Amino acid sequence: MINKQAQKIPTYVINLERRSDRKAHILNEFAGRDEFDVEIIKAHENPVGSLGLWYTIKQIVEIAEQREQDFILICEDDHQFTDSYSAQLLFECLTEAKDINADVILGGVSTVQSAATVSKNLSWIENFNGTQFLIIYRHFFETLLKAAFYEYDIADDKIVRLTKKRFLIFPFISVQKEFGYSDATDWNNEVGRVTRLFDGASKTVQTLKNVEKFYGNLRKNNGIIDEEKFSDISIPTYAINLPERTERRKHILQQFKGRKEFDLQIIDACKHKVGAIGLWQSICKIVQLAIDNEDDVIIICEDDHQFTNCYNRDLLLRNIFEAHEQKAGILSGGIGGYTHASLLSEERLWVSFFLSAQFIVVYKKMFKKILKYKFQEYDVADIVLSYLTSNKMVLHPFISHQKDFGHSDVTPIHNEFPGLVQDMFQRTESGLTDLKESINLLKS
Repeated sequence: MINKQAQKIPTYVINLERRSDRKAHILNEFAGRDEFDVEIIKAHENPVGSLGLWYTIKQIVEIAEQREQDFILICEDDHQFTDSYSAQLLFECLTEAKDINADVILGGVSTVQSAATVSKNLSWIENFNGTQFLIIYRHFFETLLKAAFYEYDIADDKIVRLTKKRFLIFPFISVQKEFGYSDATDWNNEVGRVTRLFDGASKTVQTLKNVEKFYGNLRKNNGIIDEEKFSDISIPTYAINLPERTERRKHILQQFKGRKEFDLQIIDACKHKVGAIGLWQSICKIVQLAIDNEDDVIIICEDDHQFTNCYNRDLLLRNIFEAHEQKAGILSGGIGGYTHASLLSEERLWVSFFLSAQFIVVYKKMFKKILKYKFQEYDVADIVLSYLTSNKMVLHPFISHQKDFGHSDVTPIHNEFPGLVQDMFQRTESGLTDLKESINLLKS
């Protein structure tokens, strides 16, 4: 462990000279904490607050480079220690960070997309907001100093783009104090907003840790899937199609042609003036058929489903069984958006929410939940399905995308922005790829 007696943490605090209230606050935060060597740095003033902040961060890094410091702590003057903070915990984190060759460590964040536990106190994080307590290591200095920064950039996003080796201390040891205004982030001027954001981010990280623990325990208890037992399986598969959409019907039949692992049935879509309601009624129609047929698992497809080059029969069937063993309610073949994700295997991730339902595996445990739900005019099928179960997963790489026919009977916005569907799937798959690659990099 790094010896806290032998080394003080070089700490640079960013403060605008006119913000005397913030200066008094931050000096009080560090008062009596001998583990920090605190220096107040005059913030660059700029009409664009995010530019001023970045220029100040660069100035501090240049100073640290000249002083040949191995790592530094940069604090904004609204940083506030939480009750979880202790010098011992921080030095434990510094030791853990050294072991995994971290570029940056964050003491707490106001938003986070996904996180993965990598050590006792540290989690890798996907996207985040919150640089009020930022530790930067020397080997990252040059990368940061060379990075271009524009008016539309913000420091948090820039760090995400510059390094995969970004980590978060949890429980948080730092939050932002509410001053009722922000010099860098205009939307944080609303009183109470920052506190709510940090509370929400902390709950998100804890949820992701709970997910890791839950599925980790299931992996310990489950044996290896015997692939021979599904060698002759054919999954009941229902494709939703409006009879007048003949081009879509032709497309979906072509997608399943020769694929004997699917027992395909075309279902005439229910018509409704609200397309989303018609889709939900069609899903319920399929679920009732599955109950009548005493099916344990079914696949529901929309007629714009298209297999990707990553599709593989054995991969799909193996994951259908493995997801069932992990108590999944829904397994998606590909999605157009998500909020939070957790890696379960090289082929499968848990997601807290998903967009797009063009190819979903639905397990028996979901059937009655779907039929009982009172679908409203403002509802969206994929969002409702996300709501109905916490155990939802997606295959990755995706085996299914949505084909763009230039029109949608369910989602009007897809008609207004050509190429939107492809962009959503590409960005989502790219984000999940980054998550997997980052976690695998840490394991290697």
